[in-house]
Amino acid sequence: MIPARYAATRFPAKLMQDLGGKSVIRRTYEATVNSGLFDSVYVVTDSDIIYKEIASNGGKAIMSVKEHDCGSDRIAEAVEDMDVDIVVNVQGDEPFTDRESLEKVLSVFYAEDSDKVDLASLMTPMDDWDDIMNPNSVKVIVDENNYALYFSRAPIPYPREKEINHVYHKHKGVYAFRKQALLDFYHLPMRSLEASEKIECIRYLEYGKNIKMIETSHEGVEIDTPEDLERAKKIINKENPLITKSINTPVIQTTNHRNFPMVPKVVFGKGCFNQIGKILSDKRNGIAPFVYLIDSVFENNTSFIEERLSLSSTDEIIYVSTAEEPKTSQVDEIVSKIKNSYQFIPSGIIGIGGGSILDLSKAVAIMLTNPGSASEYQGWDLVKNKAVYHVGVPTISGTGAEVSRTTVLTGPERKLGINSDYTPFDQVILDPELIKDVPKDQWFYTGMDCYIHCVESLDGTYLNAFSQSYGEKALDLCNEIFLENNLSKEDSDAKLMMASWHGGMSIAYSQVGVAHAMSYGLAYVLGTKHGIGNCIVFDKLGEYYPKGVEVFKKMKDYHGINLPEGICANITEEQLNTMTTVALGLEPLWENALGPDWKSKINASKLKEIYRSL
Repeated sequence: MIPARYAATRFPAKLMQDLGGKSVIRRTYEATVNSGLFDSVYVVTDSDIIYKEIASNGGKAIMSVKEHDCGSDRIAEAVEDMDVDIVVNVQGDEPFTDRESLEKVLSVFYAEDSDKVDLASLMTPMDDWDDIMNPNSVKVIVDENNYALYFSRAPIPYPREKEINHVYHKHKGVYAFRKQALLDFYHLPMRSLEASEKIECIRYLEYGKNIKMIETSHEGVEIDTPEDLERAKKIINKENPLITKSINTPVIQTTNHRNFPMVPKVVFGKGCFNQIGKILSDKRNGIAPFVYLIDSVFENNTSFIEERLSLSSTDEIIYVSTAEEPKTSQVDEIVSKIKNSYQFIPSGIIGIGGGSILDLSKAVAIMLTNPGSASEYQGWDLVKNKAVYHVGVPTISGTGAEVSRTTVLTGPERKLGINSDYTPFDQVILDPELIKDVPKDQWFYTGMDCYIHCVESLDGTYLNAFSQSYGEKALDLCNEIFLENNLSKEDSDAKLMMASWHGGMSIAYSQVGVAHAMSYGLAYVLGTKHGIGNCIVFDKLGEYYPKGVEVFKKMKDYHGINLPEGICANITEEQLNTMTTVALGLEPLWENALGPDWKSKINASKLKEIYRSL
């Protein structure tokens, strides 16, 4: 029995909303019939519209005679004169009802304690604190034998003791009744607890009925709001990629401009890191922790970072070594550690460090809400689910990682970013004081990463006014910082932070080029760090960026920087082939650098020649 009311309070007419070419109620009905578990399936409704929707598509529908306060009452009226033993109530707003869950709830009546069971229902574990606090999500607590003790829209139990790792359960709206229990419900008056919570199964508890709860991992989507309907449409479209809407309007030829996200909140200024506690306080979800990923260089200098953090009892600091470039396996390991340590998805991931830590933090935030390994998301726009709230706090400037929509990782087959709309930070804290003690060589290499971003963007075929405006400003700042000698250390640090930000923005709507493509190959094979790798490669790219390389050499000489030489002198032919394959696989970078016909201008032999010269 599928109770179906047209005039839903939160989302009127939700059951008649279009979901991939069929109404929500029709999809629920068909999913229930297709389970093959029932002698008969009916929609029980008070609406002519819903009745006709089901009947006109070959289904069975029953019109309610009376007005009812809940679905169980409507079903009880319909089955009162039917010769049935077990009645299953499937909610009309659950179009993804699955056979496995229905089988589980029916199996209760064949178990050893079946004689004690008046009705059975489903529950699923919860790990999202927003969902736990959401009154639209009904929570249930059970005894040691999984009999329901109480249902509530409030979080039960209340988490007064935050150290207790209680598993919350969400009630799923599928019931299996013995017919007599259903009829008893129908004839019993509503009491105060049910009236207060507006949860009909509380009536059974109030009158001493036994409700056996069965755990399921199937979540589906309950259509309670317009937002739920949009989520359901995405699932339908993923299952049926050929579904399209027929729109009888003239075809208008337009340019498909990308609608890129940017960092929505940023705070800048000397000492602004001290505001981190206030910034995060509004984002804490109950007892769900904040997890801080911090560069291990600060592990023995706790006064600089750790002692300035306002940690709650559940928060965690994970110190991460950046001796090597971040790897997809490292992301997977951290995500696994967090999931095994906490019942709830964290309130947020806070990355504090250089480009490697910022990239790692963005990737961890993504993978906490997306299945599989980080390596499966290397590429463009492969991420489907919104990342956990994440904050970036750079302690070195130049990479642009604090503002970019990518997170560069070395995977089992390639070095490539997770480039997606969900990658950018939700908040960035730019405090120039945090970069004051960066060693000179590291300061130069990461600063040159910014400079090279600008050159590759401004000289690229993807150039546009948006990228140009940011790139030119970042380039001016780099020249001021690295060639002129009229800035104090404090001013230089502040301007380098702004150069990094503008450099990152310049490639948000553009791309990098030859140096980045080749340095990815270096990093993948030799583990060369990104900043110094870019410098080593760019120093040899006068053929592609003559003016940019000329100025780079002046900056290098001005600051007395001696780049490593002969790093590829002893590599094998197999390593050289791998480097070349990784580099040439980054097609957008080559197209930006050399144009749409880039394959006619660069080849493996040319790349190997450059690599051998490094």
